[in-house]
Amino acid sequence: MQQQKTNTEAAIMPFKIQQLVEIIMQKKQLDYESAFAYLYTSGCYKLLLQEDAKLWYMSGLSIFELLEEEKKSARLDNPKLLLFFSFCLERYKDFAGLPAEETLFIFRKYGVFDYLRDTFEMLHTQGESYILNEIDLFIKARQK
Repeated sequence: MQQQKTNTEAAIMPFKIQQLVEIIMQKKQLDYESAFAYLYTSGCYKLLLQEDAKLWYMSGLSIFELLEEEKKSARLDNPKLLLFFSFCLERYKDFAGLPAEETLFIFRKYGVFDYLRDTFEMLHTQGESYILNEIDLFIKARQK
């Protein structure tokens, strides 16, 4: 459950978010929707919402640098894992009859990439239908 924000923090937060999104748009060459997604899917954003962290006191550029460090450390160094993610995303897209954008949205919304990373050692040794059924069960369990 999210903590209640102070009046000052609640008043400042939209301006801080606007500033961060503008920086992301400029530095990453993203449109505003992608910039919001870039920010809102980060641990840095969650930290920004924590009143005791007082991250919103920092400059937008400083917060952006923290965000970039987080994104940089989250990048995959394992090409086999990246290939597995690609395989699962492409196959699940066809399995569910969904467009690529919607499939990616579902994978991000329900934490499928984290699930695939955590179960990689076991799952990547299985057959395609088993993997797709596991992904489908994982998503359906989170939709409830």
